[in-house]
Amino acid sequence: MAGYDGATLVSYTVAFHHATPHGVLSAIHIPDAPEPVPESVVARLHVEEAEFARTLRGYRQVQFVGGRLAIRSALQQLGLASTPILPNERGAPVLPKGLSGSITHKRDLALAMVARDALGTLGVDLEDYAPPRPSIAERVLVAEEIEALQRLAEERRWIALLLRFSIKEAVYKALDPYVHRYVGFHEVMVRPDLHGWAEVTLRLEKGEGPFEAEARYEWLFGRIVTSVRIREAQTDTQQVAAQS
Repeated sequence: MAGYDGATLVSYTVAFHHATPHGVLSAIHIPDAPEPVPESVVARLHVEEAEFARTLRGYRQVQFVGGRLAIRSALQQLGLASTPILPNERGAPVLPKGLSGSITHKRDLALAMVARDALGTLGVDLEDYAPPRPSIAERVLVAEEIEALQRLAEERRWIALLLRFSIKEAVYKALDPYVHRYVGFHEVMVRPDLHGWAEVTLRLEKGEGPFEAEARYEWLFGRIVTSVRIREAQTDTQQVAAQS
């Protein structure tokens, strides 16, 4: 992800745009502090978004405003007019019909990814490498993933764990339009390759689906950005019907 090193940071301005196989990714600088967002920045939002932003406090307000500016920026990169994008009851952004999008934020950066939904729904996540938190492994990983990490050199294990954590966060976001619930870490297994992609196996406790999931990742100056695209898979019966 060339062109961004965090050196020039002006709050609520564009950090970068980036085209990915899953969609357009836009980033906005945000302050790493809970101070109220200036009214001049809130006023850049749509009226409904601004009204919602004014009900928030601290980091929640900063992250909401940054996320909406990021998703508007991504829509502009697709040549699309932005519309008010408010959260559903689980906090996910609700985009106009025909589009899918996802928002993430970490410290001084808010990211949004947007694409047309013909190929599925999107989830995106951003994580810092530091500080290492290896104690989260049992909460995040299934048995096969723990075994895979144990086969790695010790110095590689934290990043391998963080990568799986981030992809599972993105899976949860991409699945939300279908399952309308929180999806736990142990309902997903991730097998990353060395080329920026990962195989995702869903083991949904409530039996939803089937779904097809596609995950990718890239490195961003001490951070990792992951994205997931999910679509409903055809059952054998549907495939037979389509061929007849």
